[in-house]
Amino acid sequence: MKCLLLVVALMALPLAAQDQKKEEPKEPQVQRLFVLKYADPQQVSNLIKVFTGNVTPNAPMHAIAVSATAPAMVAIEDAIKRLDVPASAPQDVELTAYLMTGTDADGTPPNALPKELDSVVTQLRTAFAYKNYKLGDVLTLRGRTGQRLSTSGQGGAVVIGGAAQPIFTEFNVEALSVGPDGAIRVDGLRVSNKVPYATSSGAPAVNTQVSYQNVGLSTDVDIKEGQKVVVGKMAMNPNEAMFLVLMARVIQ
Repeated sequence: MKCLLLVVALMALPLAAQDQKKEEPKEPQVQRLFVLKYADPQQVSNLIKVFTGNVTPNAPMHAIAVSATAPAMVAIEDAIKRLDVPASAPQDVELTAYLMTGTDADGTPPNALPKELDSVVTQLRTAFAYKNYKLGDVLTLRGRTGQRLSTSGQGGAVVIGGAAQPIFTEFNVEALSVGPDGAIRVDGLRVSNKVPYATSSGAPAVNTQVSYQNVGLSTDVDIKEGQKVVVGKMAMNPNEAMFLVLMARVIQ
C-alpha cells in the first residue's frame, strides 16, 4: 500500500508542475508616445497611473511614454485630451466687505448708513430683532484668482466710559475663483475682530478698564457679481452683534 501511494504521489508531481506552467495568456500591450502642449508631464503621469503602471514622463521633451492594453490605452488617450488644455487666465477680482453692527440701543440716526445698504438693512431687520443698524467699517481687497488675499482695518468703535474704543479687524481669503456662470467663489474666508469691552469701572467713568475679545467667523461662500450677501453674524454681547456683508465683482 505504501508503495502504491508513493507511485501516485510521484505521478502527481509532473501534473502539478504542468498546472503551474499553465498561465493565463497576457493581453497584448500597446505603446504610445504622447507629446503634451500645455500640461506638466509628471502631473499627468501621476494621474494616468490608475490605468497602467507603465508610464514614463520626460519633462525636457514634454512627453509621456505609455505601455498599456488596448482598452486601457483608449481611456488614457481620452484622459490626456481632457488634461492637456491651456490653463484659464487669472482674473482680477475685487471684494468689498461691510462690517455692520446691530444694536438694541436707541438714538442711531436714520441716515447713518449709505443708501446702497438699504436692501441689506431690510434683510437684516427681517431676520434679526435689533432696533438699529450702523456701519462700522468698509474693507476692500483686490487680487487675482488663485491667490491669497489679506487686509486689516481699524474702523468702527465701542463707546466705553465715555470714550470711543476702536475695533481692530483682520480679513483673509485663501483663494478666489470665477465659475462658468460668473459666480465668484471665496474659499477660506476668515474675519477676526478684536472688540473692546469694559472689565472694570473706576470713578470717574474715564478710568474704566478696557480689554479686548476676539469675535470672528470662517466660511466659504459663492457670490453673484454685484450682489450683497450677508455672510454671517458675530455676537459682541447680548445687545449687539456684528454682521459681515460681502460684495464681489470681476475687474475687466
